[in-house]
Amino acid sequence: MDSDEHSQRRNYLALLTRRTLAGFFNGLPSQYMNIYVLEMGFTEQDLGALRSVGTLFATLPSAVLNFMADVANRRKAYLVGLLFEILSALFFFIDGGALPVLAAMMFFLVSFFGLSRVEDVLVADSLRSKRRAFGFSVIRSLSIFVSLIAPIAAAHLVSMFGGISVEGIRPVFLIQLLGLIVAFIIALLYVKDVRIVPEVGVTEAIKNSISIVRLNPWLERWILLEVLGGYVFSMSTPFETIYAVKVKGADEFILGYMGFALNVGSLIALPLVGRLADSIGRVKTILLLRPLYYISIALLIMAPSPSYLIVAWLIRGVWFASIAPFQALAIELVPFDYRGRWNGIRTLISLPLRSPGSVIGGYLYMNVSPETPFIAAVLVDLLLRVPLIYMTPETLNRKKYLEVFRRI
Repeated sequence: MDSDEHSQRRNYLALLTRRTLAGFFNGLPSQYMNIYVLEMGFTEQDLGALRSVGTLFATLPSAVLNFMADVANRRKAYLVGLLFEILSALFFFIDGGALPVLAAMMFFLVSFFGLSRVEDVLVADSLRSKRRAFGFSVIRSLSIFVSLIAPIAAAHLVSMFGGISVEGIRPVFLIQLLGLIVAFIIALLYVKDVRIVPEVGVTEAIKNSISIVRLNPWLERWILLEVLGGYVFSMSTPFETIYAVKVKGADEFILGYMGFALNVGSLIALPLVGRLADSIGRVKTILLLRPLYYISIALLIMAPSPSYLIVAWLIRGVWFASIAPFQALAIELVPFDYRGRWNGIRTLISLPLRSPGSVIGGYLYMNVSPETPFIAAVLVDLLLRVPLIYMTPETLNRKKYLEVFRRI
């Protein structure tokens, strides 16, 4: 093993450890976050508005994080993103009304759209292209494996502290906060830059990003795909656990087992999906698993009792495994030295345009029917996003793909 390969492997293991720890501690409040906001006295429409405004506020820091990955270096951008993740847990723990909730939402979204993409770039830099989808699957599998117990542990914690209420849920955010601090220390000590990219100025980085997107039309389509994602997932996901509790009668233990089932489905499917994506291609694998998302939504709406929601989330978990090839595909659409800028321009364009998704979802939930956001999400995904995924070039054969990719 040469020194470069050894550095890549060591970095991959450090990233795997950090993400595994974060997978557990972020998994603790994941089923209760939106219900927690409602228990504070906000309505579903308020929740949608807070998430939409938070998305707008998250645009600039998320984009800056990704541009930092090329303008400064990947590690610095990564560590800043980890601090945002910690701040999200801190502000959720604070009980101070709308402003702390808005700050928590903003930092949560920065960590989701900024940190996660910088971390994906570092993971991709630490893996060779023919093993990349499998490597993403492994790192995701291990983080899910340790987070299997997180929803059940959270359910017992919530029950112990008073059930589904502000007082019952808040301690879970404190535990998350402490765990994320430990994960940050590990990243600070062990994560390094393993592939050095030429540094450029911020203005030049933005100009280069726009030029690259214009030269390769499928990159424009990919950004549109991510914009439309706001009218699928941002419009529906915040209201799923609320719907489970208020309409289907789920309690904290049903929510806990829903999270457990989601993780079990993903854990079982991820290695198989990763190998499939490295065999038949990323695009085909993503499309092959897409119907499972629609089935899980149908079960959520038609479930005759709360226990059926566990089955729905098990199916959702198998579909969730397709995120690994989706992430690999998104990163592989550009050469490695453009990855930070590509993530930055995607974030800068897509986040403001997708931000209305949550407020639309909240309006539909309260003023049309609770089921409407879920039905609308399926229609947008099936009729608009699936054709865009189908039109995306395959990146499995890296050499062949880069032959048609146009550089500036």
